[in-house]
Amino acid sequence: ITYQGLPLVDKNDLDEFIKEYDAKKITKADIAKLIKDGNIVGLVYGDSEVGPRALGNRSIVCDPNIPDMKDILNSKVKFREWYRPFAPFCKKEDAPKYFDSYNYENLEFMSYAPRVKVDSLPSITHVDGTARLQTVTEKSHSHFYELLTEFGKLSETNVLLNTSFNIRGYPILSTIEDALYALENTEMDYVVIEDYLFTS
Repeated sequence: ITYQGLPLVDKNDLDEFIKEYDAKKITKADIAKLIKDGNIVGLVYGDSEVGPRALGNRSIVCDPNIPDMKDILNSKVKFREWYRPFAPFCKKEDAPKYFDSYNYENLEFMSYAPRVKVDSLPSITHVDGTARLQTVTEKSHSHFYELLTEFGKLSETNVLLNTSFNIRGYPILSTIEDALYALENTEMDYVVIEDYLFTS
C-alpha cells in the first residue's frame, strides 16, 4: 500500500501541459546527468506515497556530494531552518558502503538514523553523524533504482538527497499544476513528470 495515496488530480491534462511547456521525454541517464551537474530536480510519478515521507513519486532530488547543497536547496526551494539536514537515499545493496547499521533490512521507510560512514555527504548528515536513510530496491521503487544506477556511473558516492516535493507552507503536491507552480515560483531548476522534462 506504499503508493496508494492520491493520484495526480489533473493527470488527464498532462498532454496539454507538455505542449504548453514544450516538455521533452528524457531518460533516467539524462536526469542523473542533470543532478550531477548541480541541478535541483522535482520528480513526479504515479500515485503519491502513503506515510510521512517521500520516496520517488513526489520528491525533490539533488547531489549531496556538492559542498553546501543543503544551503543551496534551502535558499532556492525549501526555505527550511538552516540546521535541519535532508534525507539520503541509496540502493539497499550499497547502504553498507556509506552507512553503519546493525540491520539493513528495515531502512526503507526513514524509521531509523544510521551513522554516516563517509565525510563527503554533509548535506544529509546530522550534527550527531547520523542520517534518516531510505534504501531502495528495484522492486520497491523502479524509478529511483534506475536513477541510482545511472547516477552511480557518474559519481563515486552513489547517494542522492531526497526531500518531499513541496515548498514551505504547502502540502506535498497533488497536481501537475502544483508542481509547475513550484517550478515557476522557486529557483528549482527542472521538474520531471512521468519522464517529461519541464523547464520554466
